[in-house]
Amino acid sequence: MRRTICNGLLIAFLFVFVSSVAIAQTVLDSNAVLKKITVTSNKKQNVFTKPVPVQLLNQQTLQQLNSYSVGDAAQYFSGVLIKDYGGIGGLKTISVRSLGASNTGVLYDGIPVADAQSGQIDLSKFSSTFVQSLELDLANPQQILLPARAYASAAVLSITSNTYMPVNFTQKKWQIGVNQGSFGLWQPSAGIYLPVTKSFIVSANGEATWDKGDYPYNFNNGIISQNGNRINSDITSFQGELNAIKQFADSSTLRTKVWGYSSDRGLPGALIFFNSISVQRLTDNDFFAQSCYQAKLNSTMSLLLSAKYSNLFTRYQDPNFHNNAGGLDDRYTQQEGYLSAALSKKIGKYITASIASDAALTNLVANIKNFPAPTRTNLWNNVAIQFARSLWQINASLLNTNINDKTEVGPSLQNRNELTPTIAVSYKLAPSSPFLLRTFYKKIFRMPTFNDVYYNYISSIDPKLKPEYSDQYDLGAIYSKNYNATIKQVNISIDGYYNTVKDKIIAVPSTNLFMWSVTNIGKVDVAGIDLTAEINGVLSPTINWSVRIAYTLQRAEDVTDPTNGQYKDQIPYTPNNSGSGIATLSYKKWVLGYNILFSDYRYALEGDDDPSNKLPGWTTQDVFVTVSAAVSITDTESSVVDTNTWFP
Repeated sequence: MRRTICNGLLIAFLFVFVSSVAIAQTVLDSNAVLKKITVTSNKKQNVFTKPVPVQLLNQQTLQQLNSYSVGDAAQYFSGVLIKDYGGIGGLKTISVRSLGASNTGVLYDGIPVADAQSGQIDLSKFSSTFVQSLELDLANPQQILLPARAYASAAVLSITSNTYMPVNFTQKKWQIGVNQGSFGLWQPSAGIYLPVTKSFIVSANGEATWDKGDYPYNFNNGIISQNGNRINSDITSFQGELNAIKQFADSSTLRTKVWGYSSDRGLPGALIFFNSISVQRLTDNDFFAQSCYQAKLNSTMSLLLSAKYSNLFTRYQDPNFHNNAGGLDDRYTQQEGYLSAALSKKIGKYITASIASDAALTNLVANIKNFPAPTRTNLWNNVAIQFARSLWQINASLLNTNINDKTEVGPSLQNRNELTPTIAVSYKLAPSSPFLLRTFYKKIFRMPTFNDVYYNYISSIDPKLKPEYSDQYDLGAIYSKNYNATIKQVNISIDGYYNTVKDKIIAVPSTNLFMWSVTNIGKVDVAGIDLTAEINGVLSPTINWSVRIAYTLQRAEDVTDPTNGQYKDQIPYTPNNSGSGIATLSYKKWVLGYNILFSDYRYALEGDDDPSNKLPGWTTQDVFVTVSAAVSITDTESSVVDTNTWFP
């Protein structure tokens, strides 16, 4: 029955995809629609006017960061911890304000990305080369018309590709490039954007990565030291996607994306004096196809329909694992079918409301004897309202989450039905004042993942693992003003926050990077301050400059039992201080820049805050020069090639 439903959802999605192509070939172009559309440029939005903290990296900034993936770029947000397991080839997950990667949602072109097996999205699978913008929203995204699932996380990272930029409708465009770095890194990429008609466009892009990852290290322990090169840290990967977008005569749009990712990587193990052995391998073959239809039904109502099918395959090999089979060769296949419908309506002059209902069916199978083979049915229903008048903005939502697990072998988790509210309020001191005050509260709930409760090989997994509940409180202030001088714009935001987490689910590496130790911590308190500042200006008509700073001061503590020796110990992998900085100076098509990332010390294990368990802080600094050029190519249509040359 499970496979029948998944196959049915796949067939339904393929029907939508084929229909979009058929419609694109049969619907006549409308000159009337084209007359209504005028595109001049893509203006960067000012996110410093929102009732919740919002941070944005646009395409220009992403290119200057020279990030190899979305995970690398997201490090430049305040309040963010990117857990990077293994360098260029390692998994990269995002945790916001120490609430964990499983509490951070990811939207790719408006549709959620999900992984019920681990609950954590590996951001290294998503290239930043073809990204138009990267946005991080605390609480809820600020668009009113969204899938209900987008409200189910403590924070949301929205990846918007450059596929749907308006300029792609007007001209054929080619994009090629290559990154080359130390330790055998090569990363070529290419993309093409083809307007089939004035209202229908198709595009394709792809990026490959090869890296040996054999960087040198020096290992010291008292009077003993060892020099060597990292082993089993290589990666070979490829990511590609196909896109189609159709705009109809009534200005409604149908967007379809088919995305694939394949990789083979080593999982570097622990460094042991004169006996470092690392042979574990991880293979991923991921695929998803998604489509969404958006229409304005009348002057006050809009509709959003979304569908998605994903298939994620993971193979883990460990020939040194001690068992009767002579090692591990585990293979997992996760399938999910997802449907969403959302409707928004403007009520009067100041209020906009929306309702959304989503459903997802996910199952996981493996080649492991007596594997539970869990199936999870998720239902989300959300009601949201936005009020904006004069100096006030008020956003509120109420999400109902219903989760039902079933297994073929052994017990399953208890079903859950939860209500989680959110409210955000902002107030501007005066119509022309640069100061804005804001606050929000959000309650969030998350179930343990499939790996948390159904992974057979980890004896430390508790079959009675509890769900995790979080309450977020935020109070902040913003200064945002434009000037007509050497300084053109100043945006500064500072937010103090306090999070309480009940039955927090903690997962830390155990014997290697694939197997984890999972447990509940009774209660965790997180308190901190996020500071974000963006300042830009001009020195002359051809010389511009900009500075961006993000800083986080926080403390995340286990406050379960005052009589316990672990009381108020810092939870693993959470630094007290972290931040980033970006400074650029541009002259015509040349850009000179400097980037810095830093992180304070943190601890590797729970409940053991002593020097032997302390990991030192780190800093990375980059200086870069870029030059952009446009080259015309003779063809039936004009084409443009954008190239970026990097000098490390």
